[in-house]
Amino acid sequence: MTLMTIPRAFSTAAWCALAIPAALLAQVPVNAGTNATMVVSATKAAEDALDVAAPVAVVSGDELRRHGAKTVAEALQDVVGLDAGGGSDNGSRLANIGVWGLKEFDALLVTVDGVPVGGPFNPSLAQISIEDIDRIEIVKGPQGTLYGVSAFAGMIQVFTRHPKEAGGALTLGGGSFSDKHGNLSYTASQGDQTIRLFGSMARNKGWQDGTDVSSDRLSLGYTQRTKEGSVDVTASILRDTNYFGSPLPVDAGQPVPGFEIDRNYAVGGARMDHRVYALSSTISQRLSEGVKIDNTLGLARDEQIAVRSFINGIDGNTATADGTSLRPIETSVFDDLRLVVTSASNRLVAGAALTWGRTTVSGTGFDLTLTTGPNPVIPSVDDLPIGDNRSAEDRRTFLGFYANDEWTPWRFLTLTLGARYDRTSESLSAVGQEVGAPAPDVASDSRTDGKWSGGVAALFRIVDRPQASVLNALNLYVSAKSNFKPAAPNLLEAEAARILEPERTRSGEIGLKTRWAGGAISLEAGFFHMAFENLVVSVAGPDGLPTLTNAGEERFQGFETSLTWSPRSVPSLSLVAGYAHHDATYARFSFADPDGNLVIADGNRLELVPRDAWNVRFGYAPKTGLGVWAAVRHQGVRPLDPENTASVPAFFEWDAGISWENRRLRLSFVGRNLGDDRRFVTESEIGDSQFYVAPPRRFVGEIAFRF
Repeated sequence: MTLMTIPRAFSTAAWCALAIPAALLAQVPVNAGTNATMVVSATKAAEDALDVAAPVAVVSGDELRRHGAKTVAEALQDVVGLDAGGGSDNGSRLANIGVWGLKEFDALLVTVDGVPVGGPFNPSLAQISIEDIDRIEIVKGPQGTLYGVSAFAGMIQVFTRHPKEAGGALTLGGGSFSDKHGNLSYTASQGDQTIRLFGSMARNKGWQDGTDVSSDRLSLGYTQRTKEGSVDVTASILRDTNYFGSPLPVDAGQPVPGFEIDRNYAVGGARMDHRVYALSSTISQRLSEGVKIDNTLGLARDEQIAVRSFINGIDGNTATADGTSLRPIETSVFDDLRLVVTSASNRLVAGAALTWGRTTVSGTGFDLTLTTGPNPVIPSVDDLPIGDNRSAEDRRTFLGFYANDEWTPWRFLTLTLGARYDRTSESLSAVGQEVGAPAPDVASDSRTDGKWSGGVAALFRIVDRPQASVLNALNLYVSAKSNFKPAAPNLLEAEAARILEPERTRSGEIGLKTRWAGGAISLEAGFFHMAFENLVVSVAGPDGLPTLTNAGEERFQGFETSLTWSPRSVPSLSLVAGYAHHDATYARFSFADPDGNLVIADGNRLELVPRDAWNVRFGYAPKTGLGVWAAVRHQGVRPLDPENTASVPAFFEWDAGISWENRRLRLSFVGRNLGDDRRFVTESEIGDSQFYVAPPRRFVGEIAFRF
């Protein structure tokens, strides 16, 4: 196993921490913490977030419902250091989430109740039901020791609601762009058995013309609790249709003349559909005092329709585009079996995990000509001649064996050591034939890798006085991690279908976690440095078409801090603030542009990554009565291309809401992007120099009944 050599600054700080006099530390009792926030994502065992040697954030489901969040981007937008701007090649509601300045579509592991959504392929954010969330846990930095190749730069774990008491809730709402939505949940409980039912529907017109949304989901869960464990099984069905809205062609930081922000220039009938059938289960059984076994299983089939087009040429008020009409079918299987052994000073988590997936794709390619302007004239996909027929199949298997040990030899120190061996294999085949061509293009590729990931960490409890009136806890942590993952393949063109080089990251972190005033104030700060090899990016090749390629070496480093204040005298009041400084640069990367010129991007900043970003949110949410909240976010200047020749200015975004509730009823009204800032949020992976734009100002109102 190869681990990163920690940069000198981290190493110096670690040795300084080790040199803290033991006599001083011995005065402090272990496991302090008032108002503890328990998390499980970082260690696969319940633990106070204060004692986790990594930056961890938790988003409450109750808070999301009070704030009217309807997308993953809205759910995560106030987490410091995350870039959750909405919109991507997967649809206008689905974000390409960035962490530490890294915004690669498959760099984060996203799970629901422990099961990866999308299996070994790209995270399928459409499968996440925001309305049924209990909490979201975010862990930044590589998490490959416990979670394998998909947790490459961090993980986002969604936990759905599992109430034990009988009862239900009905929510109805509506808002801008003809939005209509509702959801119903009900729990029946008898003894140690619980049955849960959840259903939801949503309809709206979308903020771009021709981007209607229709989503329906239903899930049924059963839980059996015993004296020594529990069994939980959930079956779910999702029908989600999002008519596709095109990204905006951009030149020198401005929309290309003739293209307007709120117009949709995608082919008529462009859409991203998901029909998902899923089954998951979690089994936990205690074998003896301090020993238990857990197993998480997930099965899913996602039948999709993907019709999209992207501009490839512009001449005055006329543009050309190429597109595809595909029907991917994605089948995945996941299983994680682990043993947790706990003693007075030690906790060992060891297990094995299998992730298998198969994607088949069949469909056609086409070309079209359209008229730009405020009233674009765009043909429908049904009226276009077929340009080519194409099909592809991709199979992926990830098998990993892991062990992670937390050892507390003294009351003031916890050491963590973890290692994981993953064997990954992938086979890819693609066929494409132009109409009238004498023979098809055929490509196939396969690759097998066996590599180690690992990590070491130390957490020092410098102060742990729960009863103190000022400083209650101060923990210092240092860590070093290494992780790898297979690169995503290109399935769109047979002649370009190949498996790219595996990506690898090595990181070091040092941070402080503190609690003050009886837990009313928490202040956390951390430095990170992450070296990235073979990051997959999209560039315009010599033929002018976008292509995926490995991007040499990148460096992500910076500083993040967050402050939370909730006075004990007014527990319904809260203030959350965060600041992040991200230095994301290409350390070594060059490519040929469409004119055949060699572009050397060494030392340049990564696209759409601001150096500085901050956010503040204020809220007052009593259990009975009137509540209010407001949030503001800011990002600095961001480059638009690897050459750093164009950039976009800094922006502010404002949200606010008001609510009234009691034990049975909640009324809420929320406004988002109240300043109507229309910034670029994500660059297309398929359309060259094309960007998705933030949705405009919008409002939503809801009424919820509990029974």
